[in-house]
This record gives sequence, C-alpha cells and structure tokens, in this order.
Amino acid sequence: MTMQPGTIMRTARRALLALVLLGLCLAAWAQAAGQPAWRISVRDAACSYGPRVQLGEIAEIYGEPPAGLWERLSARELWNNPERTGRQVTVNREQLERLLRHYVPEVGQSWVLPSQLTVQYGGLLLERREIEKKVVEFLTPRAAGLGGEAEFKDFRLPEGVFVDNGSDTVAVDLAGPLAPGRVGLRLTVLTPDGKIVKRLSASVFMNLWKAVPSASKPLNRMHPLEPDDVTFMRRNLAYIPDVWDGSGGPWRIAQPVGKGQPITKAHLEPLPAVARGEKVMLVYQGERIQMAVKAEALSDGDVGQTVAVRNLQTKKEISGTVVDNHTVLVR
Repeated sequence: MTMQPGTIMRTARRALLALVLLGLCLAAWAQAAGQPAWRISVRDAACSYGPRVQLGEIAEIYGEPPAGLWERLSARELWNNPERTGRQVTVNREQLERLLRHYVPEVGQSWVLPSQLTVQYGGLLLERREIEKKVVEFLTPRAAGLGGEAEFKDFRLPEGVFVDNGSDTVAVDLAGPLAPGRVGLRLTVLTPDGKIVKRLSASVFMNLWKAVPSASKPLNRMHPLEPDDVTFMRRNLAYIPDVWDGSGGPWRIAQPVGKGQPITKAHLEPLPAVARGEKVMLVYQGERIQMAVKAEALSDGDVGQTVAVRNLQTKKEISGTVVDNHTVLVR
C-alpha cells in the first residue's frame, strides 16, 4: 500500500510530538527522583595562583545551576598551595572526595571526579586540546609529502603539560620515520633560551588514503605482470604494509593476488630473463660449428646465470648460460 504525502507528514509530526513528550517525561522523572540539574566537574590537572587553591581553578560547572551558585562556589578556598612556585600536589580520587566534602559540603553528590588531580602552584597548563592542535599543525605539512589524504585519530597525549611561565614552549618532533599507522612523537618543553625542561612521549594514529596499484583481475603465481593487470583503487595505507608504488620491474607474481586486492612488494618478484617452462633457443657454439635447436627451460635464470634446459629433439638435459630472454648458450 502506498501512503499519500499528506499522510506521511501527519505521521512524522505525530512521531516528533511523541519524542518531545517522552523527553519532557524523562526530565520530570529525573527531577522527581532527586537527580540534580547541574554537575561540577573537576579537571585532572590545573594551576593555582593564590595562597589557597580555589574551586574555580580546578573545576567547572555544567547544566543549569541556581542563579549565583557558581559565582559563589568558584571563589571557595580549598587547601593550601605549596610555598614554592612550580611545585605540584597530586591527590587521588578518594582523597579529593574527602577534601571536597570537607570544604564544599553543600554540593553533596553533584561531583564528577577524575581518577586523580594534579595542581601546580603558579606557571601555566598547556591543555590536551592545545597539544593536539600543535601535533596536527606539525604533522600536516609533513604528511603532505607522502601524497594522498592524511587523517589523524586516536591521539595518545598527556592530559596537560605544565610549564613554569608563559615564555616556555612545547616543541613536537618525530620519534621515528613518518609512515601510515601509529606515529611516535616526542614533546619537549623548552625555555626561551633553548634549555630543555622536560621530555614527554606521545603518539597518534595516521590514516593515509591514496590510490594504489591493485589487481584488475585474479593474478596467479608466476604470472608476468602486465600493465592491463593493474588498476588503481583508493585504499588506507595504514593497514597495507609495504604497498607497491608501481615502479621498477619487470615483475611477476610471487604470491596470488585477488581481484581488487592491493599489490604489495611481497606479491612481486623480479621477472627472470628465462622462466621455467619457457621455450628458448639452445645454441651450441664450438670452434668450427654453431647450431641452434629448440629447448625448454627447466629453471629460472637471469642473463649470465646458468640454467638447465631440455633439448626438445633429443629430450636430453643440459646446462647453459642465459644470453637474453630467448637464448641459452652452450660452449
């Protein structure tokens, strides 16, 4: 049965209205169940600048708190800061929960707490999103040299990097060659005069989408690779190690390749001048006589190498030297 356009529109409006009513019911249920409409989320790293840590320095509020609540709570003083600038204090989740219950008892259970919190007295905190931005800015022009389209994901970075002052910088460098897949990085905190303050390890996963040589049809072992055997298909090189770049040759297939499958270096081997099973001219060359007969190569061989051949007339096997793609010489 085919529905008319008007019927479809009425059905869609009813479905949308039902979703809205469901959302309102869930919100009312949550409020009736005593769930707060706001939460205070504590960061896992922060800097503090006064004699005592203030709540607003280590946390932020989400949701819809009562008017003026956060303005009042954010200035709440907590524990003492260290006496010396640059010193850090780390507390685990259990310790943090006890401290907040003591200093901010009115919040109750409306906390979102990290596994641990590190607070530095003074200095600056370079947050994770800033580090990620630096990494992308560093890698993008370098990945362009690989060709194709690069994507960066699964950043394994510090949640934050503490620096002593605003003049310190964080430099990004490669820990090894740049290639698709997991890329190792080094993060170095430097003073304005180039002194190394600290070193950190990091990494990111790089996808590299590129048109690569692929089999236009199934290719069996020992098959000489011809131009018509190859097509180009867009693939992610992060999951294709040692893909063939289309250069070199002549080649033949060392391992079978399915239709549409990328051709890697492992699929190829050099095509010998004479391949086993090929027909060649077996040339006998002496001081006073030279003759040529048809023969079959019994092994592979390049120019200058010795191969075994079978004389197709006498059926005898003999060894000779490969002269070119069609000739084996016996002296």
